[in-house]
Amino acid sequence: MKPAILTALLALAPIADARTIANFEFSEVIPETQSHPEMALNGAAIRTMYYLVDAYVGLMYVENPSDDPDYLITQDTHKRVVYHILVNRVSGRRIASAMYDAMQLNLSEQEAAALSDRLDQLVTMFDSKMERGDVGYVEYIPGKGSKVVIKGEEKGIIPGKDLFDALMKIWIGEYPVTHKFKRGILGLDHSEEQITTVE
Repeated sequence: MKPAILTALLALAPIADARTIANFEFSEVIPETQSHPEMALNGAAIRTMYYLVDAYVGLMYVENPSDDPDYLITQDTHKRVVYHILVNRVSGRRIASAMYDAMQLNLSEQEAAALSDRLDQLVTMFDSKMERGDVGYVEYIPGKGSKVVIKGEEKGIIPGKDLFDALMKIWIGEYPVTHKFKRGILGLDHSEEQITTVE
């Protein structure tokens, strides 16, 4: 096929614009701003807690998408983990406390000790009532640390890449919250997604 024809066909092909999960649409791309470069949606999954309750949709945006968890964790680039709340009402601190507990499974005693004060700070930053549709996220900024934003309000930046690495391991580490969730975040399981396209 001639390059010109191939180019024309590609131009006519539908372009993935958003993913629909649990009746919410999520952008495939976070546009570049003065504070961060463009980030693409690596994957998404629904976090079900206590085997019954769909608590939130987890989304991971990165500069360089991959299905290799070690690559994603070690890259010193902008990354964002997003918590889109699905339950009618929940304490942000409760979500953060569950994160804290899950994190311990992927940390050595030394790593946990080194992060102790900053983990307490993270839990405190999440101390806010959240309702269905509310969003919280933690964004890693190279050279600075993890910026915490809850319902559009910036809570602060916690220094150190090791904290964000630990957050990522909750989802894609050796002992993730669930293996199905891990596969969704790595872009390997799309069973909970519907792809919304534009012509």
